[in-house]
Amino acid sequence: MTSDLTADLGGPAAPAPGDAGQADAGTPEEERRRRRLLLLLIGLIVLLTILLSIAIWYFLFRKPIPLPIISDMHMPAYQASIYGSESPMGVAVTPDGSRIYVADTEGDRVVRVFDLGGNLITTLQPPAETGTEHVPVWVAVDPATFEVFVTDRPTGEVYVYDRDGAYERTFAPTIAIPGWQPVGIAFDAAGDVLVTDLGGPAAQIEMFDPSGVLLRTYAQAEKLSFPNGVAVDANGNVYVADSNNGRLLVYAPDGTLVSQVGRGVGTGKLGLPRGVSIDDQGRVQVCDPTAQGVHVYRVLGTEPGDLEYIGFFGSQGIGEGELSFPNGVASDARGRVFVTDTGNNRIQVWSY
Repeated sequence: MTSDLTADLGGPAAPAPGDAGQADAGTPEEERRRRRLLLLLIGLIVLLTILLSIAIWYFLFRKPIPLPIISDMHMPAYQASIYGSESPMGVAVTPDGSRIYVADTEGDRVVRVFDLGGNLITTLQPPAETGTEHVPVWVAVDPATFEVFVTDRPTGEVYVYDRDGAYERTFAPTIAIPGWQPVGIAFDAAGDVLVTDLGGPAAQIEMFDPSGVLLRTYAQAEKLSFPNGVAVDANGNVYVADSNNGRLLVYAPDGTLVSQVGRGVGTGKLGLPRGVSIDDQGRVQVCDPTAQGVHVYRVLGTEPGDLEYIGFFGSQGIGEGELSFPNGVASDARGRVFVTDTGNNRIQVWSY
């Protein structure tokens, strides 16, 4: 009777036998506890996924995942030295860094090929019919074919080799260029060839397609004085070391001069710039033998004039991480920087 009266008055009904445990499981406190445990489990899964992704990226590419929103201002650290060269000048590497091509300007005056462990793989010999007077200066690897292009100063030629060092042909313009004297050499992403040319009425930079057709000239109005290293960034902007004028000049793809770094003693100023390289993070490395090290700049945006000075690495000496008149610089896709330590007859490997 009491239960019926309570029900009739709208009060809570007594739980049926066996329902007590079910009612306890559905309390608000139990629900909150289950939600917290679920959120914690999801958070752990997300964290483990991120850590696994970072580990896979690092083991594949041996460098941190690029994070554009985080400023990367640190300089590379010295890793190792590769010996066996004599007065090395130009240097180029395959994207994975497994093959390092070094132009020796003394001794046998050939291009030597090393692996990352410093072991000599082979040498690139100039064609026999060109005589015995050779001095290889700068080297570049075609990103499309992995062919190796070598500029030779005495002969004024560009010799082309396959990845394993076998001579294939001589690269030359399809039309005569008066006094053509190729020195620095580089490739853009499309496989077009850029050359710093010391000959003719005035030094200039030329761009050729892979067959040697002249596409464009740069720097005819800038009165270059012994330009050396040349490099192209991801947006097609061209960087050239105007060595004897102590300048790094930057050109838009259409050939317009848009920026420069000049000679001086202040922060980021240059003395005698020689080699130039640009890595996949937009860092521009410029070898400066008078400063006994490498200046590093960064491309801030898509406009080539947006350059920021990051810092400098190297110091004069003969010890590890010390340099003596460095000239050439190259970057691979794994954050490593290769510098020809000319006075110490070695190649130094640095890493971000």
